Amino acid sequence: MYKDFLTLFIVVSLFLVYFCRKNNLLVDFKLEKHKRFSSKFKINSIGGILLISFFIYEYLFIDQNFSLLLFLFCIFFIGLMSDVKRLNSVSLRFILQIALVIFFAKIIGLEITSTRIEFLDLILSNNLANVIFVSFCLMVLINGGNFIDGLNGLLIKYFLLIYLVIFFNFDYNINTNTDFLLNFIIVLSLILLLNLCGFIYMGDSGAYLLSLFTGIYLINFSYNNEYISPFLIIVLLWYPCFELLFSMIRRFIDKSETYKPDTSHLHQLVYYFIKKNKFSYKNSIIHFITSLLINSYNLFIFIFAMHFIYNSKVLILMIMTNIFIYVLLYIFLKKKYQMDNQ
Repeated sequence: MYKDFLTLFIVVSLFLVYFCRKNNLLVDFKLEKHKRFSSKFKINSIGGILLISFFIYEYLFIDQNFSLLLFLFCIFFIGLMSDVKRLNSVSLRFILQIALVIFFAKIIGLEITSTRIEFLDLILSNNLANVIFVSFCLMVLINGGNFIDGLNGLLIKYFLLIYLVIFFNFDYNINTNTDFLLNFIIVLSLILLLNLCGFIYMGDSGAYLLSLFTGIYLINFSYNNEYISPFLIIVLLWYPCFELLFSMIRRFIDKSETYKPDTSHLHQLVYYFIKKNKFSYKNSIIHFITSLLINSYNLFIFIFAMHFIYNSKVLILMIMTNIFIYVLLYIFLKKKYQMDNQ
């Protein structure tokens, strides 16, 4: 059944790309500065539509998890309204997101039961506190994922690596649906290929949807495999989450509006550094090199972490090391960028 669906998915995806491009549907004209950084050419924001079609098939016909499907569709719809410029208020999007996440976290029973930090686990034993904590984690991931989507392929590659690492490192003692994983990896790979070829853009709908689903998937993965350290999940998601938290802190220090997009994220500074100092290639190639470098580092971290899935101390040390390297690299690249633009 999945084989037939994947064949149909490929055919429908190619047709949708052709149809949208020919009729100028869901076009991102790159009017905002942070979007022009990614590309100056208009691209169809249909990555989210391709992704939600897979989830509709999975949770309507296969798993029949209607509550989860409705949750995913609602977050997709918020992003879609942003993509078509019908929901431009960042504040309103945030309010809708948090209301949605809190409501569905309770409905679908999404919870974090163990952090291996005694006092925090005691707090999380309270149902309300657990819902709030889960909602906070998902909100950070959703918006952090959207932050790193400013570079072609970076977001999809990052999450694809997470699923690949889980798929190739599972054993019979780990509860995971390998059939679903394999098919989801194929779907993400196809979307990534279309993105790298410049045919589609994930848009807010795709970034929100992929980030939310990955958060839900990993929370459930941790819940179903309690002997695995929960800090493994933090290692897997550290980059988009810290990107958001760090961006909010630096904007607060710089006294700029914390909710408005800018072009001072780490991936953008890495891009500027490569373009200025090393290469004169096309913009798309520099984008590919930049995302490849960032995700190569993260792949190394993921593979290393898989050797210590039970060891919280090592995983915590890895998280702290990643944060230290991130901040150090950011300070260096920021100073370099400012010197080059004086």
